[in-house]
Amino acid sequence: MIQTTFTKQKRELAKAAGLMEKLRAQEVRKVTYDANNVKLTEERVVYVDFGPEEIAEKVLSIVVDVVGQHGARQRANSRNTGRFDWCGVTADLTVPQLRALQDAHSVLNELVQKLPRRNSHTVPNTTVDGRPAFQHPAEKQFARRTRYKPYEEDSTTRVRTYEEYYEELEKSTQTVEIDFGLEPGAIESLRELVVDLGTSIQVAIDEANTKGTETDPVLNGVIEGIRGVFQSKIPAPPKRT
Repeated sequence: MIQTTFTKQKRELAKAAGLMEKLRAQEVRKVTYDANNVKLTEERVVYVDFGPEEIAEKVLSIVVDVVGQHGARQRANSRNTGRFDWCGVTADLTVPQLRALQDAHSVLNELVQKLPRRNSHTVPNTTVDGRPAFQHPAEKQFARRTRYKPYEEDSTTRVRTYEEYYEELEKSTQTVEIDFGLEPGAIESLRELVVDLGTSIQVAIDEANTKGTETDPVLNGVIEGIRGVFQSKIPAPPKRT
């Protein structure tokens, strides 16, 4: 894969960050003299590898270089194209256009990964709205009721009543599991498509990046002017003695 200008810029900016970590306000030296004040040894307890003026100049140079690279790449990106070819969809696209496709690919990839798969452990026994479903047996719920029944006593003609309890069906509940999952074959096909789409986008980007670049004189002039302003405010390092 072609190393992008963006990767180079990140590496250069990391160098600048590393240089700034070396900024020190003070160096401590321990010097030993003999009785006649002649220096015997000098030990640097706290090091200052580079003076702040030197580090500032190095960082400014890196910033100018990175901005120049970015400007050249942006000018190239607006003109250089790569051939996008996927499932019969073809076009010559610039890098910004291909980056937009990469953003779309990221969303499509997430969609495909989250699509539900058909439940292979359940055998459907009905359909609901055209979808396979499994209908469980109904669960019946009964309520206890009381009724009074007349009867005649053997020794008299008087009619009496007695209570009789019975169960009456009150309601029934049935669970229906509707499978909204897609067929496994369809999901695998979609996953292959989204992988191929990502590859096709990257191939087109690599092709566009192999084409020549051209410096951006306007942006280069601006960053050089910015460096000049900073350089005018940072004093020159003192001469070493």
